[in-house]
Amino acid sequence: MGFLKKYKYHFLILFIATFWILLFDFLTQMSSQGVMHSDSSSYLASAKNLYIFYRGQVYRPILMAAITGIPYLFGGSDASIFSFSFYVNLFCWFSSFLFLFEILKEFAKPKVAFWFTVLAILILGNTVHVFHLLTETIYQFFIILAFYLLIKYYKTNKFWYFSLSLSLFLSSMLIKPGSKFLAVVITLYFISGIFRNYKSKSLVFIYGSLLMILIQCVGMKYQFGNFTISYIDAPTYYNYIGSKAICIKNGKEWKQMNNPRADYLYACEAKDQRKIAGEDLRNQLQFNTVNLIKAYMSDVRDNTVSGNSCIEECKNYKGKSYFDFWRIVLFDLSKWQNRFYTLFGFLLSGFYLWKTYKKPNPITFISFFILYIIMLSGISCGQGDRFHMVTFPFAIILLVKYLSETKRFKRFSEPLQK
Repeated sequence: MGFLKKYKYHFLILFIATFWILLFDFLTQMSSQGVMHSDSSSYLASAKNLYIFYRGQVYRPILMAAITGIPYLFGGSDASIFSFSFYVNLFCWFSSFLFLFEILKEFAKPKVAFWFTVLAILILGNTVHVFHLLTETIYQFFIILAFYLLIKYYKTNKFWYFSLSLSLFLSSMLIKPGSKFLAVVITLYFISGIFRNYKSKSLVFIYGSLLMILIQCVGMKYQFGNFTISYIDAPTYYNYIGSKAICIKNGKEWKQMNNPRADYLYACEAKDQRKIAGEDLRNQLQFNTVNLIKAYMSDVRDNTVSGNSCIEECKNYKGKSYFDFWRIVLFDLSKWQNRFYTLFGFLLSGFYLWKTYKKPNPITFISFFILYIIMLSGISCGQGDRFHMVTFPFAIILLVKYLSETKRFKRFSEPLQK
């Protein structure tokens, strides 16, 4: 009974999350929709390349492939990769809430932390992605766990917490390549502490992550020609913000489908794609600056106001009478969740960065992460809430932190121990 009492909120979180995802699947038939993202095929290809052909994939790094491609070790089919990814996502989704709850308890009493964790469970975009072979759920788990460990380091000053935390930040770029600048900033800030602990055995976590990154970059150099984590940045810039800037200049409407620039770029080899995109960016910065800025602002706005595309595209395969009603309701709700969490996350991140930059703490880095993701999202668009939704649980952390410092909610506060 003592065990159940101690972890009652954890069990309640798991129960509510299980009930919610079953209800969500019942209303949307999400598990019956099949492969809905074109990106999923590239993640499947990267897993097959790693386990079957022993090579890399031009856009998708090895860690994501290593995780999702495990069924290939046991003779699994392509279909088994999609099934397996659901259970991997489900584990990461459940675990994220448990670690989020632990983080929230640093700023509020357990009961309050519990209810805000329930609020995070109900984030529609994050729920949807459990069903798809995409990076967002795994990546969010990595980052939440990394920040949990960073907070533990600040509380205890035990270096192994930091070492494991930084290793997760570093490894996260092998899940989502766009995470590399976040990892670099955190590494540079703590570099002196890393050198002071150069004899620590726990550095093995960091060494392991750096080794994986090195293997990825060397493999890309050998296979495609450049020492890089991924080539995904080139087509992302060229086909989205770059193309939109040209469309604005020419008075045309940008369309994601039937984009002649994309057709041209994908016809080129990876190393040439990078050269073409780089030259295009330099040219547009020099001669099309205003329209490039307009395209960037348009992308950020699109990523902020859009709903979840997977919900919108659901089909009523089971012929349920309630389906269309709930599809519309949940899609509209995903729009407002995106707008609410992005706005509050942006404002609170700016507030805490300004407040804590002279003496950074975990809240500083959480704030930086939120702003980094929102600002980075401007290079692309047309993906619904997919770009911003990984920041939503962190926006909840900042919201609880802010409320805990107000007079009305002060009684709920349990300040972070340093």
